[in-house]
Amino acid sequence: MAENKDNANIDPKELYVQLQYLQNLYSQQYDYIEENLASYTIANNSVRRSIELLSGADSVKNSKVLMSPDAGIYMEASIGELRSIITYVGAGYLVEKSVEDAKAFMEQNQRKGEEVLMKLVSDKQKLEKELLDINYRMGVLQQQLSGQ
Repeated sequence: MAENKDNANIDPKELYVQLQYLQNLYSQQYDYIEENLASYTIANNSVRRSIELLSGADSVKNSKVLMSPDAGIYMEASIGELRSIITYVGAGYLVEKSVEDAKAFMEQNQRKGEEVLMKLVSDKQKLEKELLDINYRMGVLQQQLSGQ
C-alpha cells in the first residue's frame, strides 16, 4: 500500500474507515485468489495424470478400463492399439492428435498452469503482506481512538 503523506491531516476515524474498506477489499481479493489456486491445482493435477497416462500408453494396450461417459455411469471398455488421442483444445473444440503430440500439448498446458499457479501464489503473498500492514495500522489507530 502506498504511503499517503496526507495521512497526518486526515481524521483518525476517517482513516480507520478507509483502512476497513481496504481490508475488506483485499480480503475479498485474497479469497478469490485462494479459490483460483485450488481450481488451478486440481486442473494441473489432472493434466499431470493425463501426461503420466500418455507416457505409459504402450502399457495399457489391450487392457480393460473402467470409463465414465457421463456422471454416475461407468462402463468397462477395452483399449486396442493407441494411434491417436482426442484432445480438448478449448472453446468447445476437440482435436485428434497422435499420442506424442497429445502428450506435448498436455505438457505445454502443464507449464502454463504452473506459471499461473506461481503468479497466484505471488499475488497471494503480496495481499497477505498488505493485510498484515492494514491490520497493524488499524490496531494503532484503534489505540489512538480509545485513548482520546
